[in-house]
Amino acid sequence: MDVNERNTTNNAYKQFRSSIDMAMGVMYIVISAYATKMNFIIAAYGRTTVWVIASLFIAYGIFRIIRGVLSFRKRG
Repeated sequence: MDVNERNTTNNAYKQFRSSIDMAMGVMYIVISAYATKMNFIIAAYGRTTVWVIASLFIAYGIFRIIRGVLSFRKRG
């Protein structure tokens, strides 16, 4: 059994991966909220650009959270 096969069949690895997905999703949302609240970022890049990029980050963060939750439920 090679390392990749062992990691993909191990339940602890799957649980760790789901928790990392959820944590990264939260981080993407937090970073987006921070970017929209900081005036120097908005001044440097423009309000529209910051909001578009923040919206994409929030959407991706929500996707990561949902993927982590679904993977966590599927495992059990």
